[in-house]
Amino acid sequence: MNLAVPGSKPAIDIVVASESTMKIRAVEKAFACYRVNLIATKARSGINSQPVENETYTGAGNRIKDAKAKYQSTGHDADFLLVAIENGIFHEQVNGQKVWLDKAVVIVETSGGMQYIRETSPVLLPAECVAIARQRGFENTTVGQVMAEIDSTVQHDDPHSSLPPFKSRQEYLEETLVEMAGTLSS
Repeated sequence: MNLAVPGSKPAIDIVVASESTMKIRAVEKAFACYRVNLIATKARSGINSQPVENETYTGAGNRIKDAKAKYQSTGHDADFLLVAIENGIFHEQVNGQKVWLDKAVVIVETSGGMQYIRETSPVLLPAECVAIARQRGFENTTVGQVMAEIDSTVQHDDPHSSLPPFKSRQEYLEETLVEMAGTLSS
C-alpha cells in the first residue's frame, strides 16, 4: 500500500485501536509526512491489565479486530490502515540470565488485510516489581502501577521514562511506527 504524500493522492484513514493519548501521538508523529485522517477508537483487548508473553500478541490482534469492525460498521470503504498497540512483559534470556522485559507489540493492517507486526525495543524491568504485580494478579495490576507505588516519580503508564536508557514509551512506539510507515510507503 502506498501512503499518500502531501499534494498527491487523497488522504487515507488511519484507525488507532486506542484512545490513549500516548499511542495517538506516536501514530501522528510516525505518519506526519503523509496525508492521513486519524481516527481513534476504543478497542477491546480482551486480556489482562498486564499482558504476559503471547497474551500481548493476542491483545493487539483483538484490538485490530474490534477497531476494524467498528470502523467498517460506519460504512467506510476507502483505503485505510488499522494500528493496534499492546504493551506486555516477556521473560527472556539475556546474557545468560532470565530477565523481565517490557515491549509493545505493534500491528498495522491494511484495508486489503495485509498485516505488519513488530515489537518495540525492550526495556529491562525490576524483577521485584514484576513479582509484586504477579502476586497481586496480572488481571488488574501492572508492573508500572507497582513501580509508581514504590517511587512517586514514576508514571504508571510510562515506567520506561524512569528506566535506562530513560526514553518515554511514546518514543519507543514512534521509532517502531516510523519503521513500519517506511515499509508501507515503499
